[in-house]
Amino acid sequence: MLLSLVLTGSTVLLGCSDGTSNPVATKVETTGGAPTPTPAMDPALREAWQFIRRGRPDIARMRIRGTVVDDDFSAQATFLMGLSHHVEKHYGRALPWLERACDHPDTYPPAWHFRGWALYWLGQPDEARTAFEHHLTLTPDEGDSHFAIGLIDLEAAQWDAAEARFNTAIELQRDRPDRIDGVAKATARIAEVVEQRDGDLVRAEALLAAALAMHGDLYEAGFRRARLLRRLDQHDEADAVEAAASAARDTSVEKAAGS
Repeated sequence: MLLSLVLTGSTVLLGCSDGTSNPVATKVETTGGAPTPTPAMDPALREAWQFIRRGRPDIARMRIRGTVVDDDFSAQATFLMGLSHHVEKHYGRALPWLERACDHPDTYPPAWHFRGWALYWLGQPDEARTAFEHHLTLTPDEGDSHFAIGLIDLEAAQWDAAEARFNTAIELQRDRPDRIDGVAKATARIAEVVEQRDGDLVRAEALLAAALAMHGDLYEAGFRRARLLRRLDQHDEADAVEAAASAARDTSVEKAAGS
């Protein structure tokens, strides 16, 4: 989850120096318009924000409510209430707060991005697309909103549109070393396009290998790569990749349980 977006209003992904993370040229042309700035975090809300980042959204909600008088939530306070539920994956609880933040007179761009993700996880792809597209009018160079639209296109079997979105996500984020995980995710999704649309198992496996080299925690990509390796009769390597994916999955579960 792109929590850095809350403070910066912009997030972007990183490619490998050999170019393997940008496997095709097609991408979506961005508007290049001036972004709507994301205001600095209200000092009264910084403690609540830190509790969200540290995995204590329950305490964050108490801190947020402690800053509010007569139910007069600011755009940031409203958004953080939604985000506190979002990080718990309680998207049904998060959405009303995020919608309220989007409707607030004071524009707060991250609200639209996380509204899009809440709608996506609630199984409302058309509404999610609208939210992400609106976010891109506010923050034109936000790679993760392009990535999210790419997921929606991928699930609708709109292969070329998905490929273009994922490449745009990579292009917009390749100069951010702190976002290498996002480049890896987009690269792994392009592998799905290549497999499903083109039937090119060799290229799809190579893309997954590149994604995992960038970010080994993508265990789902690891399991997909192991499956492709078996179809390519590379069983020993498949076993090793599957073992690494299983270890990464177990670590992820342990972290989630301890948060």
